[in-house]
Amino acid sequence: MKRQNGNNRSRMTREALRRKRVPYYQKKSFIISIVSLVIILIGIFVIWKANSSKDTHSTQPSHKIEKVKPKKTEKKKVTKKANKPKTVKKENPAQQVTKEPEKKPATVKIQNAGSYNDLTYDSDWYTFKISNEVKLIKDSNGDAALLVKYNYTNKTKSAEVPQKVQSNAIMLKQDGQQLSAVTATGDNAALIDSSNNGLVQPEKNFDGALLVKVNSTTSEVTMYFKNIETNNWLDSTQPLKLD
Repeated sequence: MKRQNGNNRSRMTREALRRKRVPYYQKKSFIISIVSLVIILIGIFVIWKANSSKDTHSTQPSHKIEKVKPKKTEKKKVTKKANKPKTVKKENPAQQVTKEPEKKPATVKIQNAGSYNDLTYDSDWYTFKISNEVKLIKDSNGDAALLVKYNYTNKTKSAEVPQKVQSNAIMLKQDGQQLSAVTATGDNAALIDSSNNGLVQPEKNFDGALLVKVNSTTSEVTMYFKNIETNNWLDSTQPLKLD
């Protein structure tokens, strides 16, 4: 028995010596430690990766915010467009103030502005042929008045009242004073009334008369005719003797 015990002790001693001689990295305790460390590191990496992924998702902008950004950009563009008129005003302010002049229809050139010869007063707008029948009569108030008959031709394109045309185109003066129109009585009343109120159509003529109050039954009356282009009186006149 002692012998066996001695053999066992020697065997254990040899095994212990062999274990001591094994390198540290081949020892089971070292391998177990390394494996445990690797497992721990892998666990830590997995946990960190998961946390990192959560942080990334939580900080990523949502779709609603992405839709709002283009709207802000559009507002900036609209503001730039609104500033463009200011630039135009600065470069050429006259364009903002000056209006294009309205186009007026071309006026017809006047060929005959007015002429008088042998009891005929003529122009592009009308013709008056003065009658030789010039006489003194009584007006509606019983005062002395001069009656002058005429034939009027309307050369315009609109209907005209003879008396209005005559009063603007023909003037009568006595002793340097212009004579005023009056109304008549009796047979001459209808003639004067139709001259004052009737309408003469274009290219038509009319037999009318004018009646003016005179200050003297002996002083000469002078008839003047207008230039329709300059609105001045012609040099040609027609004297009318009353005696």
